[in-house]
Amino acid sequence: MDDPKLIWFLVGIALLLLEFTAPGLVILFFGVGALVTSLACLLGIADSSLAQLLIFSISSLACLFILRKYVQNWFVGNSENETDEMSTEFINQVVTVVIAIPGGSAKGKVELKGANWNATSESPHAVGDTVTVVERNGLNLVVK
Repeated sequence: MDDPKLIWFLVGIALLLLEFTAPGLVILFFGVGALVTSLACLLGIADSSLAQLLIFSISSLACLFILRKYVQNWFVGNSENETDEMSTEFINQVVTVVIAIPGGSAKGKVELKGANWNATSESPHAVGDTVTVVERNGLNLVVK
């Protein structure tokens, strides 16, 4: 298998598939770079190994730095667009303390909708206490 366009094509497809197992939207752009290099070989633009590596490097890094934030919004979503409904979905929910909350900035855990969430409170709460969610900060709930 001495055909560089086929090798670059297979490497590109492998990298695109690898993105599914190690998400982070970085490997994807190196896969695109390999496919661009394969196309350059097919068109006769990249005859030498040095030209192929140069095209691969430039196209991969250009895609990574220019397109990543746009593509990331498609796949991951944009937290700036989070609706007020999602932000307030947990407010006023009554939850049960499953790991004691010491009070202050120290975290305990509460159960909400079948999942355990990190929780903080101004006052301490023991395991089994029922408390009310007053605020949500990312993955942390503030309870009273």
